[in-house]
Amino acid sequence: MTNIEKALQANKGEWSELYVLFKIFDERTIPAADSNLQPLPDQKYTFLKVLREEVSGLQFEYNLEEERRVIIKNPSGGIVKIVDTKHLNSKTKIIFKALKHASSASFVMEDITSLMSDYLIGKVKASSAQKTDILAVLPDNIGTRENELGFSVKSHVGGAPTLVNSSSHTNFVYDVTGFRGDVSYVNSIEGPSKIRRRISAIKDGGATITFRTTTSSVFNSNLRLSDTSFPIIMADVLLAYYSGEGSTWPLLAQRAADNLSLDVTKTETTNIIKTFLRAAALGMVPSKEWDTKLSAYGGYIIVLNDGRIVCYHLLNDDEFKEYLYKYTKIDTPSTTKFKFGDLYLDGDRLSLKLNLQIRFLK
Repeated sequence: MTNIEKALQANKGEWSELYVLFKIFDERTIPAADSNLQPLPDQKYTFLKVLREEVSGLQFEYNLEEERRVIIKNPSGGIVKIVDTKHLNSKTKIIFKALKHASSASFVMEDITSLMSDYLIGKVKASSAQKTDILAVLPDNIGTRENELGFSVKSHVGGAPTLVNSSSHTNFVYDVTGFRGDVSYVNSIEGPSKIRRRISAIKDGGATITFRTTTSSVFNSNLRLSDTSFPIIMADVLLAYYSGEGSTWPLLAQRAADNLSLDVTKTETTNIIKTFLRAAALGMVPSKEWDTKLSAYGGYIIVLNDGRIVCYHLLNDDEFKEYLYKYTKIDTPSTTKFKFGDLYLDGDRLSLKLNLQIRFLK
């Protein structure tokens, strides 16, 4: 595969980022969304400029302040190129059609290479030096100055994207006490619902499963930033999920509130979960100590399954948190890859690990 082919090989999520970029160039505004992903009729966000790095240290400014033209400037402000957007709408439809009908995980869109070249774009995804998917300039809420904001792009085209990726950092460790069954038998249980069946067998063996810690002290600290009791709450809802008691947050929040060892109401639990989901959406990752700064501080741009795009800006933060709460769930990653789901001895303590992964609903 040539370097050019590599630059044009991308998955649906990455192609969705380029689709959003061209939609912004064409339409200049994105509707705000309510908590059900529906556009709010009287609220739109205007994009004045987009900033994109093709290579680290070389950032082009795509100025959108003139109607039907994109003025491309170099880092010193000199005009490099002016592009007429008259035919851009029809070309974005070609991109979306290819997105919808692509059958492979990663693919090339050869039909739009000339379009990318028109806008001096040499690869699908911007430089990794850019922490967010779209870096843009918007007027502030009273229109007196401009704000440079980063947006994360999530696509509902194709597979459901993740919000929190599973890793060795997202394992929760539980003590298994009073177990009178056969460890080998529990670990031999296989099949699509093996973790639920294993937990059932552990409980049938007279055991109590109690949260001890997370494998990652960094992730534990990050969880505690949402609330000091949140590691316990998350461990409790994770155990409920793997026990087959539900996967969505409204069900799991009730499960945590019913835990008599925690003095939290469902409303309190719900607010804590929303705070965590928002942090995960806008910068917090399990493997790095979080300073509470929001790297994607502009918000989220969502590509809907019909090709429309909507935006959650921090100005409609309550809608954004409600959307995350309604439209994400706990999911099961690979047990072998992330080494969880087996009973094992940790010193003289019988233990069990469960892994956290959060995915968007389709």
